Amino acid sequence: MLNVRKYFLLGIFAFLMVVTAVSQNNRPMKAKGPKPKIAWKDSIYYGGNLGLQFSGNGSLIDLSPNVGYKFNKVFSVGLQGIFTNLSIRNNAFTYRYMLYGGGAFIRIKPLPFLFLQAEYDVLSVPDNFSIVASKRTIADVNLAGIGLRNQMGPNSCYYVLLMYEFVPTPNSPYTNGPFGPLVYRAGFNVNF
Repeated sequence: MLNVRKYFLLGIFAFLMVVTAVSQNNRPMKAKGPKPKIAWKDSIYYGGNLGLQFSGNGSLIDLSPNVGYKFNKVFSVGLQGIFTNLSIRNNAFTYRYMLYGGGAFIRIKPLPFLFLQAEYDVLSVPDNFSIVASKRTIADVNLAGIGLRNQMGPNSCYYVLLMYEFVPTPNSPYTNGPFGPLVYRAGFNVNF
């Protein structure tokens, strides 16, 4: 009786193995064609930064509209315009400077809520070494930092970004300004 039960269970096990093997072969094969391409307009994102910094020595207000292109879900590049008003207080005087220019940036988004950004900006700034107050010069600014982002809707997000100037230049408004080499920004993007 024990042998019959053993052979019966062995037969059921063999039958289930054969059914499983046959059913594995009857699955439809996945198509190995090219992946569907995303329209280029779905890869474009746009928005801007609003930078506000205040200290006992001055203030900085930054407006930077930007537009970017996403190569995939992680890597993107973009361009931005920069318009900054910098005020520095020194005892009895307050100096006001207008900075403007443009820049390019690279963003890497390893997690949905976190991104890394590196940027190179070229700014028209007042010449620090000129006696003439209206003389301007060019400052190259190299920034890199980390940002946190949060979805506001299906295609929009806001973010907070902390940047550091790793390679200071003589006319940099960030190195020689009242805030040191740290740059704080907040902004929003659509489709990022």
